[in-house]
Amino acid sequence: MKIIGVAASPRENKSTRFLLEQCLDAVKSTGEASERHIEVELIDLAPLKFQGCIACDACKKGVLCSQQDDFQSLIPKFADPELVGIIMATPVYMGCMTSRAKAFIDRTVLYRRNGFMLKNKLGGVIAVGGSRNGGQELTVQAVHAAMMIHDMIIVGDGDHFGGAGWANHPDGYEADTTGIASARNLGVRMGEVATTLRG
Repeated sequence: MKIIGVAASPRENKSTRFLLEQCLDAVKSTGEASERHIEVELIDLAPLKFQGCIACDACKKGVLCSQQDDFQSLIPKFADPELVGIIMATPVYMGCMTSRAKAFIDRTVLYRRNGFMLKNKLGGVIAVGGSRNGGQELTVQAVHAAMMIHDMIIVGDGDHFGGAGWANHPDGYEADTTGIASARNLGVRMGEVATTLRG
């Protein structure tokens, strides 16, 4: 079993990736998940060069995309039958996900067009805002909506919609104990649900 975390910030090694790392670490440390050897992988979109879907319809002919860019290397990762879940992590830009997150999500249409390949996979979301209440819930729900288009199973952190971080915490994002707890709780729930469904 495998869970992939996608960091959708245009900046590398900042608060969004940090919280996603916390989340994936919690997936691995979940009792049942560690016993069942859930593998995790973090994909950072920041250094990748790609744009959104151009509606060329090439993917109607198979699990492929006409755009020859860095997204090509991601296609087999999300088509892997061992994949059980995806955790998207994005900063909040103008009250919603980043353009990088949206471009990534739009390109995943190829899995939908080829037999709903992400159907029944788990979907979790982390959003990081500039303030404690900086649009995180709305952003999480926007990504949830896209995941539901794939007929994925939405997982929260056990108490909220998902992870919610504060990038501009006065003591630095590493001191955002509330945000870290929500991200780690999401990881725990992803591990628990994955092991429950896969038996």
